[in-house]
Amino acid sequence: MSKIKSNAVILLALTIILSACAQLFMKVSMIQLQLLLDSITDDQSLFFIVMDNATVIAWLFAGLCCYALSMLCWIFALIKYELSFAYPFLGITYVLVYLGAVYWQQIGEQLTLMRSVGILLILVGVVLVNYRNNNHREAVL
Repeated sequence: MSKIKSNAVILLALTIILSACAQLFMKVSMIQLQLLLDSITDDQSLFFIVMDNATVIAWLFAGLCCYALSMLCWIFALIKYELSFAYPFLGITYVLVYLGAVYWQQIGEQLTLMRSVGILLILVGVVLVNYRNNNHREAVL
């Protein structure tokens, strides 16, 4: 595997992982915000409530940073790969977000049979869309 191709694979993988992390971090941020709002009794501005809570800001900032880094990795991955090849891989983000939401105790979503089957179908779809025919998949560098 050439160095350029291996870098592109890494960038594509980072895009997927960072995008999933962004979703999970922002969910945790909103869980923290909801807990905070449930405990407040006076009529403070939502802006000041959020700005006074470092936990909400930290998770929100982490999520936004992951989004920005994910987009940067995506742009550079597209230099090497055709969009029709690379884009279906973003479906793996759904899988990672689902698993993260289920197994991260702070989020604690339910593992269900129907969702799990759906996730399996997404993975099958990614494989089928990108199944062998690599002759025209890479841009010439």
